[in-house]
Amino acid sequence: MTSRVLATAGTAGNELLTCATAAVLTALLIAEGVTILWLGGLRTEHMFIGLVLIPPVALKLGSTGYRFVRYYTRAPEYVEKGPPYLPLRVLAPVLAASTVLVFGSGVALLVVGHRSDVVLELHKVSFIVWGACFAAHFLWYLPHVWRVLSTRWRETSGQRPQGSWLRGLLLSASLGGGLALAIALLSLIESWHGRHGA
Repeated sequence: MTSRVLATAGTAGNELLTCATAAVLTALLIAEGVTILWLGGLRTEHMFIGLVLIPPVALKLGSTGYRFVRYYTRAPEYVEKGPPYLPLRVLAPVLAASTVLVFGSGVALLVVGHRSDVVLELHKVSFIVWGACFAAHFLWYLPHVWRVLSTRWRETSGQRPQGSWLRGLLLSASLGGGLALAIALLSLIESWHGRHGA
């Protein structure tokens, strides 16, 4: 479905989906950041929100990855729009890889427990790398995301790129899927605390 949504409106639709997903992720990541500050008392919330984040993160990687592929396969509309700023293009693979490692190691920790020193260390190191990359990415794109979303918000439905309802459905599905995943694994989170006395 992602490729269909992106294909119906070209670069404008891709940009809108990416920015809308980024806005949702920002809200969730702020909440996750709060749990990190008080991890001792909010570990359950940290794990729960982390699981909720997985599908929206996958959607964001999908929308940006789609633009990457379309640009480097020389699709005219994407070539005309141009590539991202060079330093951000260099940063993108590191950000994507560290994102996968942060969430992958987080899920692994939930499954095997925090007594796995290797997985715990991987989670910590990948988070540090991800945090540095994400900070640069976030600060650079924040004005752009704000401008795109505020502009689209003022437009009538006829002015917006085709496939608006599909983009909304896709974003809602990613949030719903994340919430369903977190609820489904809530018993695993609770048993993890039981095993480790946390």
